[in-house]
Amino acid sequence: MMASSANEENKVVIKKDWYQTESQVTISVLGKHTSKEDCHVQFEKNEVNIQAKFASGQPYNINLKLSKNIAPELSSFRVLSSKLELRLAKVEGIMWDVLENTVDKTTKSAVVPRNWDKVVNDMTKDEDDSDVNTLFKKIYSDGSDEVRKAMNKSFLESGGTVLSTNWKDVAQEKVDIKPPEGMEWKKWDE
Repeated sequence: MMASSANEENKVVIKKDWYQTESQVTISVLGKHTSKEDCHVQFEKNEVNIQAKFASGQPYNINLKLSKNIAPELSSFRVLSSKLELRLAKVEGIMWDVLENTVDKTTKSAVVPRNWDKVVNDMTKDEDDSDVNTLFKKIYSDGSDEVRKAMNKSFLESGGTVLSTNWKDVAQEKVDIKPPEGMEWKKWDE
């Protein structure tokens, strides 16, 4: 992350890291800092502002727009030998997906989470509508007893090559095997 320094022509590369528990978010600004007096941190409900100085004397500013709200009065920071550590108290005991809010308020656009169950159902529905087996299932379930008997008898007697819904045609005689055009019927043991 690039953060602006006191002089705009000098840019300081700020390395930061974060992790979380159910009750707090811990942010580390990596680098040696001299004292707590050189670090000013302002906590707000959805924002953290840091004005600090590294041990080298290089000042920096960081403004974090948080993805969720925090309790500013319960949040704190401390200066350690290798980093500035901020502890943000969460308002809600939920895990954050991201630290910072990436939505640009000027564009009024937001990332809308996808309902993956609906996507899968829509995809499956499209597949089912075009599936021949679904058509046969619908005919079988919506048909009369005679239609179901005709479908069962024709399918079994023909070895799966004929499917008839007309009971009058299949009731009297055995249904012959009729393979698709250009194919030949053979028993599996031949």
